[in-house]
Amino acid sequence: MTLTSIRTTAALLALLAIVGAVGGATAVPDARITIDGVGLSVTDPAVGERTSLNLTVSNSAGSPAAADVTEIRLLDADGETLDEATALGALSAGDSLDAELRTRFDDPGEKRLTVEVVVEQEAVGDAADDGDEDAAGETVTVTRDVVVDVQPAEVALDLRTRALSPEDLQSDDESEGTGVNLGGIEGIFGGGGGGLDTGDDTEEVARAADSPVEVTVVNTGTTTADRVSLTAVGTAVDGDDGAGDGSDEGDAGDGETASEGLDAGPFVVEDVAPGEERRVLVDLGPLDRREAVTFTAAFRSGTDAQAGVGAERTAESTLDYPPREAAATVTDAAVQIGEGGALTVDANLGNVGGGEMEGVVVSVADAPGVEPTPAGEAYFVGTLGASDFVGFDLRTTANASVADEVPIRVEYTERGVRYTETATVALPDADGADRDGAGTFGRFGGALGGVSDAPGGTAAGAITAVGLVGAAALAVVGGVVRRRDV
Repeated sequence: MTLTSIRTTAALLALLAIVGAVGGATAVPDARITIDGVGLSVTDPAVGERTSLNLTVSNSAGSPAAADVTEIRLLDADGETLDEATALGALSAGDSLDAELRTRFDDPGEKRLTVEVVVEQEAVGDAADDGDEDAAGETVTVTRDVVVDVQPAEVALDLRTRALSPEDLQSDDESEGTGVNLGGIEGIFGGGGGGLDTGDDTEEVARAADSPVEVTVVNTGTTTADRVSLTAVGTAVDGDDGAGDGSDEGDAGDGETASEGLDAGPFVVEDVAPGEERRVLVDLGPLDRREAVTFTAAFRSGTDAQAGVGAERTAESTLDYPPREAAATVTDAAVQIGEGGALTVDANLGNVGGGEMEGVVVSVADAPGVEPTPAGEAYFVGTLGASDFVGFDLRTTANASVADEVPIRVEYTERGVRYTETATVALPDADGADRDGAGTFGRFGGALGGVSDAPGGTAAGAITAVGLVGAAALAVVGGVVRRRDV
């Protein structure tokens, strides 16, 4: 074979390749359709969560032909149709239209979806002058891929509770107080009816509440919580014997609770979407004791329904009601022992809390070697406001060879609940010297606190809650207990 033959053969092959390429080319459609602005309603959708794809279909301004958008489809990686929209309308040159396609995902991971737009191109005339209309009835299909990162489903509610008092439910106007913003409350429940109170005057209904609690339901998960409902169940706080007699000799410190208590609801809150919260006011009604109230939010989710889960999910929050804001403290206490074991306690009683203490009574509690204040002879102080204090003297007898401290019992009422707290004051030594080297007086200063762990609430730092009572007038025996006002 000569060099000329080789060149001729190569030229023929190149020519055939060019002819084949021209013959196999597809004419560019006159309707120039594009898919713009594909966006997800949720950036990272979760399993079972309905997700929308919002897209815009445009016909280029330079397009010589109009087009009818006949169908838009959303396809999965296998080409299966997940959603479709039809008969969306015509697009002239420069026009666009918006569409929405929806789907759900059964499992997590990266998902590749395809948006497919089918249009019917309108005729543009006989540009080739061959007697035939160009692009008459021609179908144009345009596609665009979308990658979605699907997250595992998380079904979770956070229940937050805040104890209020009727005084908290005041107007937000500075001249009338700084109460709850009722504009943010989405429902008022109570009265045992289990439903939304539909009174015309919402603020008036709220102010009529006996025991209001603000409940906030927050959806911290990735899927909607459906049919959310609230219940409230309470049991008496340890030490509340409900006797109403001011006694701390009930069930204090024995770990038992009353067999009967609050039981309210269910109150329907409706659905809560991911990231949303609903704030409602629950009135527990009139209470005759302090109770540990457990609020339970029961709910379902669309994911549960799809998975065939039948049981309801729950979220809980517990608080003691009514709230306790008063705080008693005994300070600057001095103890002196005289002849025959005569004992004098000189101290201050203060309220370091924010609530008001009513019906305050101070006495000496029972202890080894210490004679308690006789029944009916305790000293009635009265009312002690927030950040207020009063001086007091207590007299009793003590056997210094047996006793090394004196228990000081303080009883008071706050928000209808009677509390008993006990603090201890050190005794001087039998020879008159103070046990801590402070001279002939034992000194004590500090807040009372801690749940009682001994019957009767006489342990050091004990607190006991007893039943609701009013401020009871107690007798004062001259020469036994006296009050020193400061």
